[in-house]
Amino acid sequence: MATSRIKKGRLNHSQRIAPYLFILPAMLLTAVLMLYPIFYSLYLSFHKYMLNVPVDRMAFNGLDNYKYIFTNEEFLYSLKWTLIFTVVVVSLELIFGMLLALFLNNKAVKKRAVPFRTLLFLPMMISPIITGVMWRGLFEAKFGPINYLLNCLGFPSVNWLAEETPAKIALITTDVWHYTAFVMLVFLAALQTVPEELYEAAMVEGANGFQTFFKITLPYLRNFVALIVSVRLMDALRFFDEIFVLTKGGPGISTQTAGFTVYRLAFRYSDAGAGSAGAFVFLILIAAVSLLSMFLIKGRSKD
Repeated sequence: MATSRIKKGRLNHSQRIAPYLFILPAMLLTAVLMLYPIFYSLYLSFHKYMLNVPVDRMAFNGLDNYKYIFTNEEFLYSLKWTLIFTVVVVSLELIFGMLLALFLNNKAVKKRAVPFRTLLFLPMMISPIITGVMWRGLFEAKFGPINYLLNCLGFPSVNWLAEETPAKIALITTDVWHYTAFVMLVFLAALQTVPEELYEAAMVEGANGFQTFFKITLPYLRNFVALIVSVRLMDALRFFDEIFVLTKGGPGISTQTAGFTVYRLAFRYSDAGAGSAGAFVFLILIAAVSLLSMFLIKGRSKD
């Protein structure tokens, strides 16, 4: 009997450690492919290291790279533009995503909206690089369809990707078109959670559409709004691919985000030390936004 207990104990011990053994290869791979580059980049941020010189000429320089980053006008400007870009695109995506979700959830169009849903979901399935290439053709100055449409309406052509304000509008338009489908999809699913009895009671009380939305629909969706905002804030802060394809940060540095500036420092100017320092400053910004978003979601869920 004692022997059976020992075997049972061994079996339970094996069962307890089995899950960890199964995930151990994935954890090791993650450590090699993610954690090592992060810590090595942190190490580089405290050294003077140019990519075009031998590694043995790397020299420790303390916080000089971080001092350079915080006094670099190009990085500070890109940080400001990144925050403005993020606020604008997330706000527009919330508005358009909500409007489209309400339209598709309407009883009058719900049964007939299946083709529209498919079309509206397509942008979310396209990779950012392909999206950038597609919109570069649309914004082409001489033969682009957007300028052709403007000319048909009597407006002059716009050099979308070579002037500061039009280039910023082009990037905002591209991001909003690409990610509004995600916002719409979440809101469309969230609208299914609102009890129909509340809408029926509101109709009996004589509430109009605006009152129903702000008194019933929006309070029920506030947790979903917080979720969408947190996810999209983190994504928009890392906006890079479409900039690389459409404007390459130009004209000048007017459309450079913080991530693009870090890329230029590290790979175009070969300053890996300053680039690593900028990357960690940017990482802290994203982490702060992420933690703030998680705090807001947690706070909302308790209400």
